[in-house]
Order: sequence, then C-alpha cells, then structure tokens
Amino acid sequence: MGAAGGQTRDHLLAVATEVLVRDGADGLSLRDVARRADVSAAAVYRHFASKEALVDAVVSIGFQKLCWYLLQATSEKTPRARLDAAGAAYLRFALENPQDYRAIFMTPCKTSEKVVPGEAFQLLVDRVRECMDARVLVRADVIQTATTIWAHVHGLASLRLSGHLAQAGTDAEFKRFYEQSVGKLMTSLEVNTVHKRKSQA
Repeated sequence: MGAAGGQTRDHLLAVATEVLVRDGADGLSLRDVARRADVSAAAVYRHFASKEALVDAVVSIGFQKLCWYLLQATSEKTPRARLDAAGAAYLRFALENPQDYRAIFMTPCKTSEKVVPGEAFQLLVDRVRECMDARVLVRADVIQTATTIWAHVHGLASLRLSGHLAQAGTDAEFKRFYEQSVGKLMTSLEVNTVHKRKSQA
C-alpha cells in the first residue's frame, strides 16, 4: 500500500470512529463513511471488505493505542509502582484519546469477530499477579482482582468523558481525584491492610 493509500485508510478510520461514537455500529455504513470522507464507495471497499471489517479495525486500533500507554508502565522499578503507573496510563489514554476510548468502551459494537481487550487486560493481570507474588497485594483470584481494578478505573474515566463528573473540575483536578479514589481501592487490597483488619477483628 502506497503512502496515498495509507493516508486514505487512516482518514477513513478517523471518520468511521467519529460516526461510530456518535451513531453506534448500527448507524454506520460504508457509503456514509465514504461520503463524509469525500471518497468514492469503491475507495472504501479497497481498504475494508465490509462494514464489520471497518468497525473491527477501529476497535483494534483503539486497543493497540491503549496497550501502548499501558506498556509505558512496565518501565517502573517495582511491582506496585508498575501497577500504579498502569492506572495512571489508563486515565491518560482516556483523556488524550477520548474518541478512541468512546469507540472501544462506550459504544455498542456488533462486529463480525468479537473484539475484546485481551492484550490490554492481560497487561493489568500481569501487574496484579506480580504484586501478589511480591506480597504487596493480598493473594486472591488474579482475574477477579484485576477485573475489580479495571471496573473502578474504567468507571471513573467513562463518567468523566460522559460529562457526569464535570464537577470534579479541570482535567488536572480530576486526575488528583482519580488518583485518590484508585489509591483507596488499592489500599483495601494491600497485604498490610488485610492483616490490620484481621488483628482488629
């Protein structure tokens, strides 16, 4: 694919992301995307065989971007620092790429092949497992613990992007609120916290 072809594909993906976020998968059609992108329908079909293929590509690219953010967290020196950095990276991805975030997490998608956040979620699972191995977090079901953390950070980020946490102030102020909230959750999962609760029981 030449440079011009690559640019056309990228443009189609950007337009499709906007339509997907606004209208959902049911409201997206290749002809509409072609019209909005100011290209012929044939040009769209040269890059995507079907509407489902286009939606799959949008979602897959969104998850690739998320993984890139989460991978930055692996450069930290300790298991807990890497876990904390992963939480910060998740929010940074959401705030810096709101359209991608909405497309992959806040839009009902009916695609030909179910696209799941497997690699991105596995990065979180790995962070949780190494914290448990280092006795930073209490030993428990790794998947359940990772899901609990994901649900927490996802809920906060989604509420922010949907406008329901506008009262938190600027993005910088919301980031501080997010860090405090996630910090409280992590404290409840720490080994020392569990031991303290048992001693007080």
